[in-house]
Amino acid sequence: MIFNEVYYRTDKSEINLQNGTEIFRRAARAVIMDGDKILMAHLGKTDEYKFPGGGVAENESAETALKREVLEEVGYNILEIGEKIGEITEYDTAQEGEQFYFKMVSEYYAATVESRQLSQHLEEYEQALQFTPCWVDIETAYRTNSQNKGKFDKTLGIARETIALGKILDSKQIY
Repeated sequence: MIFNEVYYRTDKSEINLQNGTEIFRRAARAVIMDGDKILMAHLGKTDEYKFPGGGVAENESAETALKREVLEEVGYNILEIGEKIGEITEYDTAQEGEQFYFKMVSEYYAATVESRQLSQHLEEYEQALQFTPCWVDIETAYRTNSQNKGKFDKTLGIARETIALGKILDSKQIY
């Protein structure tokens, strides 16, 4: 793995890790490269880039979730899933109350896709954020997210995705 990061969305002291009840979510995200371009979902409403991928359902493998999410979000069938190249664990306060905390582990996998793009099958919130598949220079995606991170209208995932983009750029490895 080229990165294994922990990120606190809110002040660490506000999160009840010692005595709180964990609300856990696991996600699988695809790192799909073609030369110096990376396949991302551009969120038109907030001008940020997101790795295709999402939640792993109970009793679902990361591989199955990744194939489903990539097809839904960017309209490509995965040909091959390679090695797990990174992981980011996020902690936050939970909406359910102060006796809970939220933990999400996002696993990033190298993948390749078919050249033919199919239709997206976006959820309502993804449509509202205007998910558009695009092949973008990884430095452009990183720079855009870095400039937009912390702005009030951005999604909670922008910091996580910016961390992953930066780590991939720093590694000098193209998948």
